[in-house]
Amino acid sequence: MNTQKSSHKILETQLKGFSSKEFISLWTAAQAILLHRNFKVSARIIFDEACKMTGATSGYVALLSETGEENEVLFLESGGKPCKVDHNLPMPIRGLRAESYFSGKAVYENDFMNSQWLEFMPEGHVALKNVMFSPLNIEGKTVGIMGLANKSHDFTENDATIATAFGEIAAIALQNSRMMDQLNDTINKLEEFNETLVSREMRIIEMKKEVNALCQELDKTAPYPEIWEEE
Repeated sequence: MNTQKSSHKILETQLKGFSSKEFISLWTAAQAILLHRNFKVSARIIFDEACKMTGATSGYVALLSETGEENEVLFLESGGKPCKVDHNLPMPIRGLRAESYFSGKAVYENDFMNSQWLEFMPEGHVALKNVMFSPLNIEGKTVGIMGLANKSHDFTENDATIATAFGEIAAIALQNSRMMDQLNDTINKLEEFNETLVSREMRIIEMKKEVNALCQELDKTAPYPEIWEEE
């Protein structure tokens, strides 16, 4: 409950100070948290809204691997441009996205193909005019990243502010999804435990019946009451 209240406060903070158009887009993204428990689904909605508001036409959402050394791409949008890179392969945390990971803030480059970051781009990657990264931060730690690219004009500080808000919403969606997964896992374990207890109890009842039946054959008093008497 406290976590939910905290998430609501974060959303309220993120939705302040934006234009009506931006507010509606951010609210649509926020609603995805409530409508979809699957993070991949909600993340796609949030990403699409982020592209709509910043003007980006391509990008991706990726999560930090368990080792903390690589990105695991959740989905990739090439914007209709050819991309020969296998997005199922782990993505090292380096280059401009590493700057976002380490700072926990949105960063961008408007002349990417002539920047120092080009050397980190793998062969066959979709051409990038400009790039922006917005981190997914949970409790002060960056656990994922949203990449936005190929806006027709330059990214601006306002775009960075908007992308940061969408990144915060995506982080809440991820946290919510993980909590639901943990809750479902706990429920499943409790159900399995309950089934085990019921099964054992039924076996004990069957054993009592067998002992009673054996005593009757030997003309002895049954030591256990009938099942309906126990109930």
